[in-house]
Order: sequence, then C-alpha cells, then structure tokens
Amino acid sequence: MKAPILAAIALALLTTGLRAQDTTSRAADTAYVEYHESPITLPLGIGLRIPSYDRVNGLTLPWGPQLSLGEDKFQLDALVSYRSNLGKWDPSLEGFARPGEDNEIRISVGRATFTNDSWIRSDLINSAAALGVGSDSRNYFRGDRATARFTRTLTTSALTLTPFVGGNIERDWSTGSITPPKSPWSFFGRKGVLKMRRPNPRVEKGRISSILAGSGIELVRGGVNGKLDAAAEHSLSTSLVADCSGSPSDAACRLAGQSFTQLTLDSRVDFPTFGSQSFSFIGHAVLTGKNVAPPQRFAYLGGSGTLATVNLLALGGDQLLYVQGDYTVPIDRIQLPYLGSPFVGLRYSAGNAGEGKLPPLIQNLGVGAGVSFFRVDYSIDPARNRSPVSRRSAVSYGISLPM
Repeated sequence: MKAPILAAIALALLTTGLRAQDTTSRAADTAYVEYHESPITLPLGIGLRIPSYDRVNGLTLPWGPQLSLGEDKFQLDALVSYRSNLGKWDPSLEGFARPGEDNEIRISVGRATFTNDSWIRSDLINSAAALGVGSDSRNYFRGDRATARFTRTLTTSALTLTPFVGGNIERDWSTGSITPPKSPWSFFGRKGVLKMRRPNPRVEKGRISSILAGSGIELVRGGVNGKLDAAAEHSLSTSLVADCSGSPSDAACRLAGQSFTQLTLDSRVDFPTFGSQSFSFIGHAVLTGKNVAPPQRFAYLGGSGTLATVNLLALGGDQLLYVQGDYTVPIDRIQLPYLGSPFVGLRYSAGNAGEGKLPPLIQNLGVGAGVSFFRVDYSIDPARNRSPVSRRSAVSYGISLPM
C-alpha cells in the first residue's frame, strides 16, 4: 500500500510543478504585448464640444468624432451642431495639417450661423449674458461656407508674426430678421425688443467668392502685451439678390451686390504703469474700399460692450472705428477672500459706424468699480450736440475675463 501512495504523491508534486511552469510561461508572454490608441476619438468621452447660447440659435450643441494623426500634425473634426431655437442640425468638417513646425493649413466646410461681432465679447461671456439678462451683443446671418487658409509662423525673442493667405466661398441668407418668430428662453429680457427679441439686420441672399490675406502680430516685452490681427478680403465674384421682404427698408434692400475689398483690424495692448496700476487699450476697425460691402460684411457698435450710451448694436455699416482705453487702480489695502482686491477705473471710448463713410465719432467718458471679473460703470456722452442714437448717461454692468 505504501508504494501506490508514494507514487500518487510524486505524481501530484510533478503535476504542480508543471502547472507552475506553465503559469510562469504565460505571464512572460503577456508582459510584452503592445497596445495602440485609436486615431479616432470622442472628445470628453462622448464627442461633445463646448456649447454656446444666443438669441438666434438658442443652445448650440456640437457633437462629433475627431481624427488625429502624427502627434498633432493632422487633425480632422466631423461635427454636427444642433441649434435648439432653429431646430436645425448643421453639419461641418474642420481640420488642420502642419507640414513642418512653422506651417499650418487649416480648412473648414459646413453650414452655420455667422457673425462679424464676436470681437465685442467672447463666446463664454456672450452666452452668459444672453442666458442671464437677454443681452446678445452680436448680429447673425446663416450660410454655407468653405474656407482654406495657409499660415506661416515667424518668431523672435519678443515678436511673433503669423502671416496667412487663403480663399473663401459662401452662400448666405437672412435669419431672425424684422420680428423673430420665436426667441430662446432667458432669465430676464426674453420678450424685450432690444433683448432676446431684437431682430437681425437682413443680408443679401446669394454667393460670394473671395481671396484672403493678413497677419497676426503678438508682442511680449518688458511687461507690455500687445496683439494685432489684420485680415483683408477681396471679392472675386458676387452673385447676390436684394432682400426687400418686410419693412422698414434696410441695406439688404437698398444695395445691389457688387465686388468689394475690406480690411478688418483688431488690437489689444496691456501694460503696467505705477505699482499695481495698469492701462489697457482696445481697438477695432473695419475699412472698405470704394464699393460698399454687402450687409453680411457689416459690423456693429453700441451697448455695454462698446458705447454704453448707445442702444445695443444700434450703429452699423461697412465702415467702423472703435477705440477704448481703461486705466485701472486696484485698492491693494483691501483683500477679499477668493476675489482679491477691488478696483476703480477710468474709461474713455469713442466710435461710430456707417455705410460707405464713417460718421463723426461718439465719445463716452466713464468711471467704474469692481472686483475680480465683475465691473459696473457709469458713462456719459459729453457732446453738446449729441447723436440722436446716444443718451446723456448710462449705467452698465459687465464681466471681464483674461484674453
């Protein structure tokens, strides 16, 4: 009996040893398996992009996959944007290729709601203002657009230049003109004719083909931060039809489609003065050649983001000039938790806009106070013979985020 028992024990030990060897062998094989990430991803895990909110689109919610190759050398986003107030699903394709460290080719093709007034407020601030108090500082039109642009980056120790050339083809039409059939929801101002129910100026319906050129200039030296964006557009062909629907008559009805050349300049400079005090300058100009540009190339002024004594975007045209200077004095002796020091500020602003020519500038003088990103200003128009669209004084509230 002892022999069979000893044989069984030996067999069990041998089997256990063989199993241990097999296990070790499998572990060694799997230790060197390489995994590769897919070039197609869904941003934020589900493909959603940053949403926005305004008085024409309502909620704009972009969604789509992203294709990325070669460590940010090539990227392509296939998107569809849902616009809740319009009930539209707008497809688009956006992407870039970087053939070399200093070169970039960027394309965008698709249907969207466009504006020329995004320089007044950032997307985030404009969305918050529209949702909160019904103040949307942009006019809009709809269109199909295809744009291609080649950019070269040139850098020195303090200066960065980004010259570009490109082309653009588009087909435009009006949206939300005269009296919008419905307006998106907001906490305040939903039914105000100067708020969420403010109509959009009409545009001429049809096509524009044009060439683009310009450059960005960025300077950082000795506490001075400056940025200038210059973009020129020259139309190659226009096929536009006047829109005379409804009343009153406006530029979309009065102007016939014609060729045009237009230059847009946008600038900002910030620098310290004494101690913690600082000065900032903002400038925006739209200059058009001999022929008046179509209404879809008009820019607008007025309201708390620009001239506080003028109604929101009451001034518009293909010729525009706006300048603003802010001198800010922090009260360093006061330190508020999470917010920092409150401040007082002096503001000077001047501007106007018109069709074919620039009218005399409307000036505003203001004094303001605030803390962190929040600010309130009291502004006056000091002119004796004020413009009919400008009031004597106005109180405005605003949010300022770092650029």
